[in-house]
Amino acid sequence: MNTFADRINSIKDHVTRLIRDQHALKERASDLEKEAHDHQRMTEVLKARVAELERENEGLRKAKPQVGESGTGTNERIDELVLEIDRCLALLGTETGGK
Repeated sequence: MNTFADRINSIKDHVTRLIRDQHALKERASDLEKEAHDHQRMTEVLKARVAELERENEGLRKAKPQVGESGTGTNERIDELVLEIDRCLALLGTETGGK
């Protein structure tokens, strides 16, 4: 039979475990908030980079090749920009969970 003292000790142990779990959960929540903040900052950086690349891409598309120039250098640069934009968008997709 459990005595009153045994039940009190059991409750104390349970409360101690709950407090320890609460501290661990608070620490985990803090870590997750920091991680979310870091992801948000990275998302903003990547969005700004995408916008910058899109502006540069548009400028290159509008640029006319000089007389006697085939424009392949411009086309290659456009292809590079498109690939970089795609990489940034892919990173944005992974940062935001594919949203």
